[in-house]
Amino acid sequence: MTIDIGGEELVLLYQKALYKPDEKLLVIADVHLGKATHFRKHGIAIPAQAQQGDYDNLRSILNEVQPEKVYFLGDLFHSDFNGDWHLFCDLIKEYPNIQFTLVKGNHDLINKQMFEEVCIAVEDIIEDGPLVYTHAPLKEVPEGKVNIVGHIHPGVVLSGMGRQSVKLPCFYREEQLFILPAFGVLTGLYSMDVRQANAIYLVLSDSVRRL
Repeated sequence: MTIDIGGEELVLLYQKALYKPDEKLLVIADVHLGKATHFRKHGIAIPAQAQQGDYDNLRSILNEVQPEKVYFLGDLFHSDFNGDWHLFCDLIKEYPNIQFTLVKGNHDLINKQMFEEVCIAVEDIIEDGPLVYTHAPLKEVPEGKVNIVGHIHPGVVLSGMGRQSVKLPCFYREEQLFILPAFGVLTGLYSMDVRQANAIYLVLSDSVRRL
């Protein structure tokens, strides 16, 4: 699905990512790599392969979209250094022609130098024309700008007959705020207020549709 934000053409992907065609830029939020390993270290019983889907999904979308740039909007790694770091580095090395940037999030505790050693730039904020990329929403967004963020893990509950309901991830738009769904397989969903939104775009198994 293609939308316009601040005069910029953006494509919403059902893989829970955003693509900006004119820059060949792929934007992904909240992968939370290493989360399963982190939990296992702290005695929480999660299968060792529980997060393999994140690596598979990253490779799949990079191969399909073939971006020149990738912004990770924070929480790329769930916590500090663990064994998943080597798996992540192996993946990044497969794509030497892509310029990767991490917009640092609250869970990104790994030293900045370690990211830079594998050719990943680290920033707190990226301003690009009318778009401002951060991990969490800014308290004040400059006039005429739209803040593109992750952090929230937005979802919407849809209810049907017979007390049936389902919660789906979504892209969530307010006047100066656009929230991406969490990319990671081990992330939950936060129920958003539908009444407050300017627009909500539901992520389905093979498409994105406006609510």
